[in-house]
Amino acid sequence: MHPILFTLGPITIYTYGVALALAFAVSMMLATRASRTRLKGIVLLDDAALLDWGCWVMAGGVLGGRLWYVLLNWEAYRAQPLEVVALWHGGLVWYGGLAGGLLAQALFVARRKLSFLRVTDQVIPAVALGHAMGRLGCFANGCCYGLPTAAWWGVRLPGHPTAVVPTQLLESLGLVALAVTLWMAQRPATLARPGRVFGFYLVGYGLLRAVIENWRGDQPAIWSGLTLAQLISLGLVLLGLWFLRKRLTLMNDATDVPVHRGNG
Repeated sequence: MHPILFTLGPITIYTYGVALALAFAVSMMLATRASRTRLKGIVLLDDAALLDWGCWVMAGGVLGGRLWYVLLNWEAYRAQPLEVVALWHGGLVWYGGLAGGLLAQALFVARRKLSFLRVTDQVIPAVALGHAMGRLGCFANGCCYGLPTAAWWGVRLPGHPTAVVPTQLLESLGLVALAVTLWMAQRPATLARPGRVFGFYLVGYGLLRAVIENWRGDQPAIWSGLTLAQLISLGLVLLGLWFLRKRLTLMNDATDVPVHRGNG
């Protein structure tokens, strides 16, 4: 693996950090392009508002993901408290990041009196693709690894005596497929029912993660042979099915207009 991309004198550039930055940039570019072309006139966020949204959600996602990771590994961080801010070493939990990002988005849309679900339906395919790129950073960093395997497609990680399942790459491929599916689902008829695309994401990613967790080698089972991530995944699947069935709207769409400019 290549946790360090390169060094410039005393400056070390970590692959994980670069992967996160690229994930953010690519997600923003794709979301912006979609809003200018095939989604033009039927979405809420224009270019400026999308950039504002991205900054809010990125900040909330990183904070939430890091907080969750630190809480899960508190014994190690209690002995080295300065490592809490060392994001370049890795250490983010996606579900913590998802919770933090959604909370940040809730604050963002509340300030602008937008529909939470309509905004989510607009951006969630780009989020899934960004997540796929982030998993490549996990692979380079050597975290989120799988169980030992003798299969030909196993990979060697530093500190592991045997090859392991490349769960990071498997999840990345699954997320790319999910992102494509979500983009295909972004039809006018579907977007007219806020929460439908988000529901597809919750079901799709919940199932993907629940399956991938069977090959993870760094997550202990906590109940009935299931890991914490699997329990959360199953909860997301149920929530997604509920969204798809009820076609819920959390905010009054009558307050929405097609384009809103960001203001900070």
